Amino acid sequence: MSNLYLEHHGILGQKWGIRRFQNKDGSLTGAGKKRRAYSSTGLRSAIAKAQNRKVDKGFERWKEGAANRESAIELGKTANQKKLAYESDKKNKQAKAEYKEANKAYKQAYSKNTTHRKGQVRGEVGSDLSRKYLSAAKKVEKELQKDPGNRKLQKEYSRLMSKHDVERAKARKAPEVGARRSRQIAGIKRSATIAVKSAVTAGVVGAGLAAAKKYGNIDISSEDFNKYVRTISKAMSYMY
Repeated sequence: MSNLYLEHHGILGQKWGIRRFQNKDGSLTGAGKKRRAYSSTGLRSAIAKAQNRKVDKGFERWKEGAANRESAIELGKTANQKKLAYESDKKNKQAKAEYKEANKAYKQAYSKNTTHRKGQVRGEVGSDLSRKYLSAAKKVEKELQKDPGNRKLQKEYSRLMSKHDVERAKARKAPEVGARRSRQIAGIKRSATIAVKSAVTAGVVGAGLAAAKKYGNIDISSEDFNKYVRTISKAMSYMY
């Protein structure tokens, strides 16, 4: 017969009907109070709410950013239309005033966008402008077919096609440039944030050790010290 048997040591001091975090009278011990603080109604709930607020704020910022982008694109297209109307008759003061007003409104809406979205706006508005130049060039081309020797029409057709090519190239490049600049700015901000977190953490740890040295002979093991640093670093992550 085998000598195998089952042993259960349990937890030292544990008794039936008495929880680890309770006293004999049912009140909570110090460890029990700390555990309750980190319950669904305590610290964990507060952290979850903070994280949810962060997500909600991020979604609201995204919606606001998308609205700013669409508004800027629409105003940019309007400015393009006014620009072509002014270029076709530069002596028209009213057309000039309307173009200036439309362009000003576009620039104000454009400035409210992030670097990445600015590239998208420039791409959309630039593509719209290049298409408008191409459409105008095709109209001149039809007139030129009726009068091939007309120098004025030839010059106007060449001008419009040159404008079309330039604006098309700029529009295709704009989103890529905006995205690259956005990555560069994000990298700078990320480096700055890491530097701030490191400085704050080092300052808090240094202050804690200085207080321990001044007000009591406290022996801190390397393991406890590392736990302390990790705890502070985690706390700092909720601050930024």
